[in-house]
Amino acid sequence: MIVSGLLLLAGGLSIVLGVWADLGALLLAVFLFPASLMHAFWKETDPQSRQNERIHFLKDTSLGGACPMLLALISYAGPELGLTITGPLFDTS
Repeated sequence: MIVSGLLLLAGGLSIVLGVWADLGALLLAVFLFPASLMHAFWKETDPQSRQNERIHFLKDTSLGGACPMLLALISYAGPELGLTITGPLFDTS
């Protein structure tokens, strides 16, 4: 639990502060994709619990899907964007 909190904190601060934001996006993706599997809505029998778990599953999956897009954007056009303090850690250009 502490590790997951540190992973979210490091990834979020990295993106917000613009310090190796591509690494921050990768850290968030590493957390979000396994976290989405914890919300196994397909196992729920109660309709309200099933809907609640489905909402959280889709939320984590969509945020996790945005992370690789952010990683690709920053690693491809990082310095030209002007949104980061440091250059990208991963260079795909």
